[in-house]
Amino acid sequence: MKIGTNAIQSAPSKCVISLDNDCRVFVIGDLDGDLPALKHELNKVNFDPQKDFLFCLGDFVDRGEQTPDLFTYLQAINAFMVLGNHEHLMLESLLSNDKAAYKLWTENGGNWHKSISSEKLKVMCKALLSKPLSIVLEYRGYKIGLSHTFPQMWNWNNYPNDKSTIVESLLWDRDVVKHDKIISSNGVDFSIHGHNSTKTPFWVGNSYHIDTNYYGGKPTLLELGEVIKSISLK
Repeated sequence: MKIGTNAIQSAPSKCVISLDNDCRVFVIGDLDGDLPALKHELNKVNFDPQKDFLFCLGDFVDRGEQTPDLFTYLQAINAFMVLGNHEHLMLESLLSNDKAAYKLWTENGGNWHKSISSEKLKVMCKALLSKPLSIVLEYRGYKIGLSHTFPQMWNWNNYPNDKSTIVESLLWDRDVVKHDKIISSNGVDFSIHGHNSTKTPFWVGNSYHIDTNYYGGKPTLLELGEVIKSISLK
């Protein structure tokens, strides 16, 4: 089923961020509207929003009834967020009146929106459209690509001109995991993604896949410094 990209056209395709080497940086996979799960993981590492940084890999909306509260909390702690396919479905359903998107959205966890005012949904959609489809993070001498998913061939320095191709590639594609192979990933040292549900995180080439919430029972929270340390030891 092909989902339109009318609403998501205005979301930035990429954001480049540089962070100080001394700060702690965390990356978390799909949250599926589960605010208690997020808080539980952050509490375990004594996350301090005044000093630490959190990056979310999309699909923080849907399935959980606390989706609005989760989104509000992510904003309150100044989390960086990239959009996932569930945010895409929400935007096209509510802003473009895309019937195919709405059907898929409500069949896959989007019914929480029926108990929220249209005004609150509009505020959420406006905020979502300010989030990028991907982030290239410069940290501790590494370039790290962050997106919900990505295709077998991707150049983090040179994106396609067609926005629908970028959306399909970074929010929906499953070929890397399906075929267990990357043909080309240029422009970053490694990348981290959600989207492909798994019981435990796994590497394919230089891409790390951490969507453990659905099958593993809890989201995976990575401290990026530890990931870099493990890579440098290889």
